[in-house]
Amino acid sequence: MFDASIKQIVKAHFPGETLDKAVRMQGGVSADVYKLQLSAEGAPARDLVLRIHGQTHGGHPAGLEFQLLQFAYDAGLPVQTPVLVDTSCTHLPAPYLIVSYVDGTTEISEGNLDETLGVMARVMFALHATSTKALPDLPERTDPIPDLIGFLPSTEENQAFRAWLEALKSAPYAGALVPLHGDFWPGNLVWQGDCLAAILDWEDAAIGDPLSDVACTCLELRYLFGGAVMQRFADAYRAHAPIDPERLTLWLAYVSAAALRYMGDWRLAPDREAHMRKEALATLKEARTALGTQSGMTLTVHLDGNQIGKDGVGADGSEIEIGHIGMANMDVFTEIIGQRFRVIISEHGS
Repeated sequence: MFDASIKQIVKAHFPGETLDKAVRMQGGVSADVYKLQLSAEGAPARDLVLRIHGQTHGGHPAGLEFQLLQFAYDAGLPVQTPVLVDTSCTHLPAPYLIVSYVDGTTEISEGNLDETLGVMARVMFALHATSTKALPDLPERTDPIPDLIGFLPSTEENQAFRAWLEALKSAPYAGALVPLHGDFWPGNLVWQGDCLAAILDWEDAAIGDPLSDVACTCLELRYLFGGAVMQRFADAYRAHAPIDPERLTLWLAYVSAAALRYMGDWRLAPDREAHMRKEALATLKEARTALGTQSGMTLTVHLDGNQIGKDGVGADGSEIEIGHIGMANMDVFTEIIGQRFRVIISEHGS
């Protein structure tokens, strides 16, 4: 479809070079990605990558993605070399950027998994430790609760959890905002042997809470290797920076609920999607349990004619058991929810 246009791109941006081959690359969901082979007289052939932001693109615009890549490259992070960006729509009906091609594999072997997780954690922390002074303006990702409430599947097992989240309202990040990749999963990591050679696809980058990145990677690793590997990656990251377990659990609930909401748009094979849904649901269930069993007290709310009752959690005048509330959240939770409901705290332990 784009063959003639790609030739025009090469002619316009790389005079003296010839397009020998353009091969569509697999894996792109929101961008059309091509590997270009260029040659020039008296010089060896070279490979570049063309990323076209078409109508289905859902991430950052091409100009911002290029700025992000330049930021990461200048910071010494392992990324593709940014070459150029064109938002004029002169040669294609969509903006595009061109970057270097990095040879390697995105496959991760279970044979040296702990070493691989260690490298991933170290590189992720290096990103999070990078100064934000040269970072372009990005959306903030600091509080999992507001979007989590929207992402949460409307099922009976989530009713009490939703009520707990709605009462808590927010869990803002109190630390310094850090650069976030936003999609740090194995498919976006190119390996050359034991070396992480490139982090791909910066279109979901943000600034905010580093544990949002950690949670995303944990879930993606679970899809591939099972639930135990999530903790192994978290432990690897903890070697570089402290982790608040309750906050990480909130972000795990966020990323698993978001995955369940949007997975149908990822063009997955049916069996792959079924597997990932199963693991995301398990992660969400584990998060609900963990957030509800960190103290030995159970919170029961008496409903007196309010929106939660009307939404089906309970009828007016009834009582619902919210579940075990973490001690760190108990005071603020009862203060907030007590403004709307009659709160009863049971004396029994977990």
